[in-house]
Amino acid sequence: MTKGIPEKCRKCAMLSAAQAQELHGNDGDRCWNPNVCYSRRSYARHRDRRNLIRSRQRVEANQDLVVNIDEFASVFWAVLVVYRPSGTDTPIHAIAVQVWKGQEKFAAVPPIHCAGMVATQVHTYVQKALVLLESNYGIKKFASQERLDPWLCPLRPCPCHPN
Repeated sequence: MTKGIPEKCRKCAMLSAAQAQELHGNDGDRCWNPNVCYSRRSYARHRDRRNLIRSRQRVEANQDLVVNIDEFASVFWAVLVVYRPSGTDTPIHAIAVQVWKGQEKFAAVPPIHCAGMVATQVHTYVQKALVLLESNYGIKKFASQERLDPWLCPLRPCPCHPN
């Protein structure tokens, strides 16, 4: 990722050249450098507009691109579905796996509750599921991970659904 424009330079770019030289020149904080500041100020003032123009040009150049989705219709991919409350270090309630072929759901590994499992046991289960997916469908890793709230857990009986 590119280095951003310093906040001081961004604010300076909004001033006229005379105001900027007075504020940052010999009588100011002495950061004015005529070899750099004129182009940096111009870049800071116009970068959003120029980036928008470049982005539009890229989109217009790629409009002729035609993608044949039929060639992706036979591709298998998998999603790891994790039932857990939102947050970074919340416990995993249950895990499931969905196998997709193209844009249609092809198969599923039913969810299991993870209550009582330690992290290494959960990781071992996921690795075993990946081994199964690779042997049956050639899937080496999950395309994505989907987090769902535990109250959406389909398993019964379930601690989230006491009925």
